[in-house]
Amino acid sequence: MSPSEPKRVAIVGGGLTGIASFWALRNSSHDVHLFEASSVLGGHMKTLPFESNGNQVEVDLELPSFNPKACPNLVSLLNYLGIATTAVPFSFGASDGTQSFKWYSSILKSVLLCPQMLWNKQACRLLLDAICFRHLAVTVLTDESRGSEPPKVEDLTETYLSDEGYSNSFRDKYLAPLLSMLWRTNAGRFLARFPVKALARCLSDHDLLCTDGMKPKWWRIDLGVGHFIKTMVKDLPHEKIYLQTRVNEITRHSKSNYGLVTCDGQESLFDHVILTVDGNEIIRILGSTATTGEKEIIQCLGVTRNIVILHSDHSMEPGGILDCNYIIASQEQPRRDFFSPKSCARYNLNTLQNIPTSLFGQVLITFNPLAPPHPSLVQGVWEFTEPEPTAESLYAQALLPSIQNKRGLSYSFWWTGRGILEDAITSGFRIAIEDLGAEVPFAVDFHPQPLDSTEFFARQVGLQENLTRTVLQAFRVLVIVLEITLLLLTRLYTPGLKIRARRTVFRALKSSAIS
Repeated sequence: MSPSEPKRVAIVGGGLTGIASFWALRNSSHDVHLFEASSVLGGHMKTLPFESNGNQVEVDLELPSFNPKACPNLVSLLNYLGIATTAVPFSFGASDGTQSFKWYSSILKSVLLCPQMLWNKQACRLLLDAICFRHLAVTVLTDESRGSEPPKVEDLTETYLSDEGYSNSFRDKYLAPLLSMLWRTNAGRFLARFPVKALARCLSDHDLLCTDGMKPKWWRIDLGVGHFIKTMVKDLPHEKIYLQTRVNEITRHSKSNYGLVTCDGQESLFDHVILTVDGNEIIRILGSTATTGEKEIIQCLGVTRNIVILHSDHSMEPGGILDCNYIIASQEQPRRDFFSPKSCARYNLNTLQNIPTSLFGQVLITFNPLAPPHPSLVQGVWEFTEPEPTAESLYAQALLPSIQNKRGLSYSFWWTGRGILEDAITSGFRIAIEDLGAEVPFAVDFHPQPLDSTEFFARQVGLQENLTRTVLQAFRVLVIVLEITLLLLTRLYTPGLKIRARRTVFRALKSSAIS
């Protein structure tokens, strides 16, 4: 049966990916039905009331800001739906309880707005690492040996940062906070196991590496993600959307026919099933229907659990509140290994969702808090899962085409680091277009896999950029040599050595006086 021939299609999961698939298929010849276990569509992209001082406002748990260059499909969809967007500043911060760092769209702007960074030794080293990384990390993308096979230890961010001499401060107070801002999660939890090639590709997609001189731009969906989802759902046939209807089991009745058994015991037959839930749920639903090959790949599509708290407790916001604050647990002793310290990510909804502080005070979301906010300031607590972009997960994602739509089953796991909204929409559109022949009213960009080799960066680099890289590399080597020398001198220059040195000087002075 060809993709365009009429089929009876089931979508399991009513998150943004499932909604995007249904939206793309809405005008097709297929008979599409969507099953969602909860009472609302959107998955963890919930819209909730926030109350303060007798005032109430709707807030979205999913943040409405995005990078338009990294999110072409989201931009096309928003334009088609007539949803307004506004340019917003790009900023994020990091704090470990003793020091706070504020970062903006460029390193220069960060220094100009926070010149005190120049008077701190650790901050100066951090600035040097950040500048060098933006210019030098792009060379990772030209290495075709990376990504052609399962990532090895030497392909991980942990190894790359260590081998290249980057400091732990750079990792904890710049790189992890930056990625947490881009990915809407606590990136420090998995950064060590993240492939460095995927890291460089992601930062390049967001114009955060010095490849073309562009500075990152940031837009905001004016009326929020909740309004965006409602606008999409409005175009769907509501009689074919089944809320509070969990799919318990999928059985195979024939070569191209599946039985969907829901929580009420009803069974419905479908020709094609789109699975937009996480890997563990897919394995549970398919049961013995899944082949060995499918299980091996799907089990490696890892997910991470997040605890999310909506609150107004800003007592743990040192250095002021930015769009994203990455808070690091204080440590009694400095660590010399790669393991990241405990941390959490906090987002300021006042700026991200244009909520006036004068009416509602601080409106904050914290992912996986180090300590719970004051109970009287908490307005909601939720737990949800999302893709965990480890080396194992991304390699399994690269293998998905080998099982995708081979027997009427489509899997939605898709992560490129471009943002949750872009990845969810792209995944839903890809399934609808490639597996079921859907047509959408604009061009869709199917982004490359994070571990794929790319020809884009094989182009000639200009003389100025080559010179900049050479100077930065030489300067970094000099700084590292000086640091090692000072460390060795500190260890060698013991109290006993000080006494011997003083005696030697005294003897020399005495002998010179006698002579």
